[in-house]
Amino acid sequence: MKLGLDLEDKYYNSVKSMLKILTPQLDLYQLSKLSTAEVDLAITVDLDLSQGIKVQASLIGNSCYQKQITDQEILADIYDQQDFAKRVKHRIKLIIFRVLSDYFDYPLSPWGILIGVRPTKLGHYLLKRGFSYQEVEKKFKDIYGVAQEKSELLIQVIKTERNYLLSPQEVKKRVSIYLGIPFCPSRCNYCSFASYPIKEHKDCLSDFLAALNYELETIGQQIKDLGLIVDTIYIGGGTPTVLSADQLENLLSKLTEKFVTAKLRECTVEAGRVDTINLTKLKLLKEFATTRISINPQTMNQTTLDRIGRQHTVERVEEIFKLARQLGFDNINMDLIVGLPGEKISDLAGTLQQIKRLQPDNLTVHTMAIKRASQLNRDLEQSELPAKKEVEQMLALTKESAEQLGLKPYYMYRQKNTLANLENVGFAKEGKESIYNILMMEENQTTIGLGGGAVTKLVDPSDWSLQRLINPKSPYQYIGEVEKRTTKKMTKLTSLIR
Repeated sequence: MKLGLDLEDKYYNSVKSMLKILTPQLDLYQLSKLSTAEVDLAITVDLDLSQGIKVQASLIGNSCYQKQITDQEILADIYDQQDFAKRVKHRIKLIIFRVLSDYFDYPLSPWGILIGVRPTKLGHYLLKRGFSYQEVEKKFKDIYGVAQEKSELLIQVIKTERNYLLSPQEVKKRVSIYLGIPFCPSRCNYCSFASYPIKEHKDCLSDFLAALNYELETIGQQIKDLGLIVDTIYIGGGTPTVLSADQLENLLSKLTEKFVTAKLRECTVEAGRVDTINLTKLKLLKEFATTRISINPQTMNQTTLDRIGRQHTVERVEEIFKLARQLGFDNINMDLIVGLPGEKISDLAGTLQQIKRLQPDNLTVHTMAIKRASQLNRDLEQSELPAKKEVEQMLALTKESAEQLGLKPYYMYRQKNTLANLENVGFAKEGKESIYNILMMEENQTTIGLGGGAVTKLVDPSDWSLQRLINPKSPYQYIGEVEKRTTKKMTKLTSLIR
């Protein structure tokens, strides 16, 4: 369906970016380049900036779909010209959002016009500007069109996050470490991460670990020379526990030698695939500095596990979880995905009942995202994905179950191409929140990425600007380029700190 917009050039691209995500069924055109006869829908936007912001939009020739917004609050002394210009864009986007929501007879998104990954960052920014939580929540709804339920979620998450966010002085002294092991026992059909099936790529594993050891040694020495404190460590992938017990022990030993001190606040290991975990590996994780592990079923429906390519059983999930508890792990996360192919609300309800019996300390709920590089995307027409309304009901059910487990939302983010344009939420018991997840999501600390596909984020606390350096996902490319990329990383880090 073709949608024509009668809108000034300087606002068109911003609206187009929003509608590309919220209404992918629409092809957008400027009416200055096409006539109304050449489009299926046409919206005209009238803007008056003489006394604040007054914007009106309607479907051409149809007064039933007409909206008006008047905004004089933006004239308050707290705002400058840059704020005014941003607000004009927000008002134009919101009024088009509302006209199209009326036309289609459903809200285009419960997140209103917000399409970014980190909506919580907007809340933190507004709080820094001096607004109260109540005022921030009102702005989420009135300026960005966020639904009441999502506004409340944002405020709840923001309040928890602020217990862990660092001051500029602390950011200058502390870093987190992310270590990526880009191998898995098999590749799940929804996955687009750095994840190479170990059987097909075992020929490079030894060289990969040697390259990783070089990176650990070199960066570890630099952190020591710069007098930095390693605050949190996160070992992800891939599946780190795909390594043999000996390989895992060597890695943990080197990690401990180079990065672990009494000031380390948290160390998480993704032990996500239970077909890679045994008693020996769990004991190794417990022996070293691991304070938090993830045991990730994604679903407790065996039919779905088989369908998505996870080569383990539901019984194995329960067995490994209980074994971890027996060994004394007191902060265990479990990941679930809402909207997996073929799953209905009843399937998710069954999964949640089994999760409740296990009583995890964290529950991370992901809404199914169709990743461009995933097998699922290539087989999309054959996949039985739930409808928008059903996905919304599923996500609501996970929230209800988390509350019953005594878990509260502590971080959240959004991804492109999620079903129903919804979100991912981490729930945790009080005091069991993942510090790394919060700092990483809010980009409140420098994170040094080591290993395959790892992303380094260098945060300058003087202006909160960010530099990104990315290690290659391919283990072969990583091996070949590790020295060059490590040198660049060291140079950038030294420049930032000194």
